[in-house]
Amino acid sequence: MQTYTRAQVLGMAPDAAAAKAAPGQAVRARWRELGRDDDAVWGECQGSGASPYQCAAAFSDGATRCSCPSRKFPCKHALGLLLLLADGDVPPATRPDWVTEWLTARAARAERPARPAPAEGTGAPADPQAQARRAASRDRKVDAGVEELSRWLADLARGGLAAAQAQPWSWWDQMARRMIDAQARGLAGYVRRLAEIAATSGQRPDWPERMLDQLGALYLLCEAWTRRDAIPAPTADALRTRIGYTQSAADVSASGQRISDEWAVLGHRYSDDGQLRSLRQWLYGESTGTIVTYLAFAAGSMPLEPGLPPGLRTQATVVLYPGSLPHRALIADRADGGRPLGPLPGAPDWEQALSGAADLLAVDPWADVVPLAVREVTVLPPDVPAGGIPASPDPWQLRDRTGRAVPIASAPEVSWRLHALAAGRPIDVVGEWDGFACYPQAAAPAGGEGQLVA
Repeated sequence: MQTYTRAQVLGMAPDAAAAKAAPGQAVRARWRELGRDDDAVWGECQGSGASPYQCAAAFSDGATRCSCPSRKFPCKHALGLLLLLADGDVPPATRPDWVTEWLTARAARAERPARPAPAEGTGAPADPQAQARRAASRDRKVDAGVEELSRWLADLARGGLAAAQAQPWSWWDQMARRMIDAQARGLAGYVRRLAEIAATSGQRPDWPERMLDQLGALYLLCEAWTRRDAIPAPTADALRTRIGYTQSAADVSASGQRISDEWAVLGHRYSDDGQLRSLRQWLYGESTGTIVTYLAFAAGSMPLEPGLPPGLRTQATVVLYPGSLPHRALIADRADGGRPLGPLPGAPDWEQALSGAADLLAVDPWADVVPLAVREVTVLPPDVPAGGIPASPDPWQLRDRTGRAVPIASAPEVSWRLHALAAGRPIDVVGEWDGFACYPQAAAPAGGEGQLVA
């Protein structure tokens, strides 16, 4: 049977609000029909309505199910249930029918064979010649979209960043929609990120540098597309992925490279914009040293596939998507429910950590964030005078043993969490690097047990 600590359960929370609310749900008096077996834990939690919420969690992959209206996964009730399990307050019991039905349905979805793609308008397998014609037609549409975007970027550069920053959202959105019409959704995403940078210029003093960096990456994409037949194959694969060419999960599962390893979940980021929920995890293969990213998306009431248990190590087999780096991965098979995270990997200093990032960017120069891991860094808070008000807007920093420091760009509570974990001593940190700052995801006392911090 899977076991958790309270820290591991709270590390699964999709956001700070869920983590704060979870302990309030871990009250034995709020629950009835509590039980567990080798596969799951379950219970009924009394909420604000007349009927209690049916809540369960599967041990195989950490997936949760709750009948409450929350769109978060796991919700506060599921986290409360797992906290009760961590405290030893859930007795062994016979599984109720609704839990069995949920587990059976999940197993059936996982084992469902992929169907061959039918030709348009028929039930027959796709015609290779028709596929080639459609691919050529799409390439021509992308060619036209790239040509139009290149002219737009040249006009933007001539007008200057200040003029671009003053444009309304509709101005950016119009070009993004043109790229969607050109079947280049990746380019549309870059344009919308430019709009986001412009919209936050009042809060970010480094917005000109970030906008210029994004413009450069977008222009490089356009130029590389016009020379796609002359660039190395790995970079060409990354280029097509960044432009917006995708491969179905069924095709990846059938033909992608498989790697079996014990995967440590060193990053777990959940987001919900009201229309689309997403999950990104950084997975580190303990034996192979491979780093991959797991991405899942769900719209409306669709379930969001949970990935691997956050903040744990799990024996599993992943299948790699081609293209962008670090490779996106499907989770094909899970052999166990996870063990503690253990010590974190890492380079001895920032120079070597950033050198590894440079090797990755040499193949995929459009990677927006890359994983970084470094050992024995010191947490440096901003200078705070006696009055308690920071003397300058300088960020928190992480300084390595050579004296080099990089800024932290995470939410304030993450920085304070690192500060408390360090307690004045060096820590090991794993995070995301966007070219400007580090976003810590996991940390540990130097050489000690790792935990998620964001």
